Amino acid sequence: MTLPDDSSRVDDATGENERRRRHGRAVGRPDGRAAGAERPRGRERGTGKGARRDLDAACDEERIPPVHEDDPSSTGQEEPLLEVLYRLEGSQEECRDRARLLAIEETAEVSPDLCDTPFFRDRVVGRVGQVSPLPGRRACRVSISYPGAVGGREIPQWVSVLFGNVSLWPGVRVEAVRPSPALLRSFPGPAFGIPGLRRLLGVPDRPLVLSAVKPLGRTVAELARMAEELALGGIDILKDDHGITDQDFAPFRERVAACAEAVRRASDRTGHRCLYFPTVTGPADEMAARAQWALDHGAGGLLVSPWVAGLDWVRALARQTGLPVMAHPALAGAFFSHRDHGIAMPVAMGTLVRLAGADLAIFPGPGGRFAPAPQEVAAWDRALKEDLPGVAPTMPVPAGGLPLEGLGSLLEIFGRDVAFLVGSSLYRHSPDLSANAAHLRRLVEEALEAIPPTPAPRRRSPSPT
Repeated sequence: MTLPDDSSRVDDATGENERRRRHGRAVGRPDGRAAGAERPRGRERGTGKGARRDLDAACDEERIPPVHEDDPSSTGQEEPLLEVLYRLEGSQEECRDRARLLAIEETAEVSPDLCDTPFFRDRVVGRVGQVSPLPGRRACRVSISYPGAVGGREIPQWVSVLFGNVSLWPGVRVEAVRPSPALLRSFPGPAFGIPGLRRLLGVPDRPLVLSAVKPLGRTVAELARMAEELALGGIDILKDDHGITDQDFAPFRERVAACAEAVRRASDRTGHRCLYFPTVTGPADEMAARAQWALDHGAGGLLVSPWVAGLDWVRALARQTGLPVMAHPALAGAFFSHRDHGIAMPVAMGTLVRLAGADLAIFPGPGGRFAPAPQEVAAWDRALKEDLPGVAPTMPVPAGGLPLEGLGSLLEIFGRDVAFLVGSSLYRHSPDLSANAAHLRRLVEEALEAIPPTPAPRRRSPSPT
């Protein structure tokens, strides 16, 4: 097999510097640790003239605020916009009316008559675009574009804008999120992504193989032994089971130090680099300290459940530690399990976690115990890898009871840019975890014979605009 040369898979230094700048890190640190540089920020939102005006004055037709200094339209720059595609229940006319109210509810959050001025229409309220009836259904797909000023540079605010108060309405579903290139510069995106992870691991083209130390209830010594055996067998990334946090069975600090040391010993013996990702999801006032402890004691990355802890923890911990971050889907099903309401899976565990900075994103794969539809998984894969200027692609991690056999069929969905997370079936294969891990590696390598090398554009991070 001929591998593409390094230039076809490593993005240029300018593109990576832009991503590292967003995280407060500089290129040239292969361990990804923070370089001490603060992320450049614009002036704080809420301090401009328009923000200081009281609502009555701002809504007065005779007192329209002048163009702000950071107004893109005043300089001819492209306007930052977040286009959201919603699925709304109702006839076309009902959906058009609902869309107008939705666009106000998610921004100005007042009665329509209180924000019916040029300033609010142009700078604050979402702009309703196409309203397209869905064939055979009493529903429509609706496009609403939100001005960048309403979200600023804050991920929690953008989540609130796209599905905040209207999450309390029936028959509203977010089906896609499309930031404009100008708005993308406000999101951190992955600091490593697919290209950076491959460089970090020294794995240029094959799928990554992952496993987990489990189950909850094992002691520190037992989990560390499992970690060492799996790493000796050639696992690329080893993570905690997401539910193993800080229980009496295996306290966080003791467990992380022991497992990280076990993985280091195995890597020293084999020469194959394995990264250990402990779970750091926990009480809000302890998560940053846990992440720092993991970094200081040799962890190679962090596992976070963003819909449990809060999506912005992905960004915050990546910036704090400089480590790759893997997003776990716990609780995410509450958003996308209903066809007519919520946030579609490719958005919740695809676009949003990618924009927040997840380098890897876990979601159940076909053939496991959750049985998502293949087309849904393919849409998730596209959301993680689609071309977003200046934003690296996130590595998809199908999981959830994947069988050892049949991984070749998943390569038809994901191609080579995929990380297979295999847990229970790997443990069941035999009592020898090292041999089981080596067997998994062989299965993946054999399945690759039918899959062509990944095209260069998929390997390269888009250049910033």
